[in-house]
Amino acid sequence: MNKLIIYSVTVIVTLGILTSCSNESNKDHLQEQNETQFIGANASQNQQVENDDSFQTGVFVDFDALDDPLYTEEIKSLMKTTLEALANKDEQALRRIYYREDSEGISEYFFDRDYSFESLEGITKDHDRLIVRVKTKARMESEVFERSEDYWLVKDKSGQWKLGAID
Repeated sequence: MNKLIIYSVTVIVTLGILTSCSNESNKDHLQEQNETQFIGANASQNQQVENDDSFQTGVFVDFDALDDPLYTEEIKSLMKTTLEALANKDEQALRRIYYREDSEGISEYFFDRDYSFESLEGITKDHDRLIVRVKTKARMESEVFERSEDYWLVKDKSGQWKLGAID
């Protein structure tokens, strides 16, 4: 009887260990697979350009080129102010148009690179928000990346459009 209990406990413990090791291995594989997919998705959005000595910081957008009923004078003005604030690393201007009042650290994230804004690619509406897509080049640590960024615009309590997020 004692031997039967010892064998049963040994089998149960062994199965428990094997099952938990198998789950950990599976989790590692899934995490590795997810990281690979994430890297692949980002690689398609951020296209690295060769070291471009001709990179110029600034806003080179034709703000009148976008023809869409969602693109009002207020949105045009907000986008112009936003892009100029980022290109000129003007923290105060960016804070004035940023939706959230707790914008601490905003300059640390957005001003760690140089921007060259090239064109507005379109505007869409998502519920009560507008999304403006901007073709951008960014230089960070002497590497230049070309990408499209989405500028999410939201209305504040007074009904004014503000910058909600950049994605």
